[in-house]
Amino acid sequence: MIRRTELNPKKSKAYFLTLAVAVSTVLSASALASDGTITITGSVTSNTCKVTAGTSADSAVALDRNSAKTLSKAGETSGFKAITFKLTDCDGTGIVKVGFEAGATTDTASGRLNLIGAAGVAKNVQIQLRNRDNSVIKIGDDSSIKGETVIEKAATLQYLIGYYATGAAEGGTANTSVTYSIIYP
Repeated sequence: MIRRTELNPKKSKAYFLTLAVAVSTVLSASALASDGTITITGSVTSNTCKVTAGTSADSAVALDRNSAKTLSKAGETSGFKAITFKLTDCDGTGIVKVGFEAGATTDTASGRLNLIGAAGVAKNVQIQLRNRDNSVIKIGDDSSIKGETVIEKAATLQYLIGYYATGAAEGGTANTSVTYSIIYP
């Protein structure tokens, strides 16, 4: 004689639901197993300075008009102008520098600034920043930026801004922007 067992649909549903929850709990626990720990260290400095770039903390640099002929092939540069940051009333000592922050206008591969605008923008041109000694600054890479020592509670930081050709330049506007912060020792 064959014994037939009938399952109660209400009990079967509860059984399978309980089984599903148990299995998913075991699987999710193994998926969340840790592989290591990240230890974070840092410091907060009380060093500050009053910053002036031009006549205020915000500044504008008007590059001279430049002929596309001077930017006829990739890698050519021209029209560099200085921007000066005057730091006064500094609380600390050591080397300070300007940290140019990568943002929406930054070409992260090159560290140069892309031009902005809807129409009439120059083609194959970016804006490059350099240290006072003409060494290239890669925006977003603070190790490429040189600073100055705070002496008698003050420092003057100077950087250069100019045109950089990514190919044969075509005329148009060459506008962009970059955000900065002072990096204290």
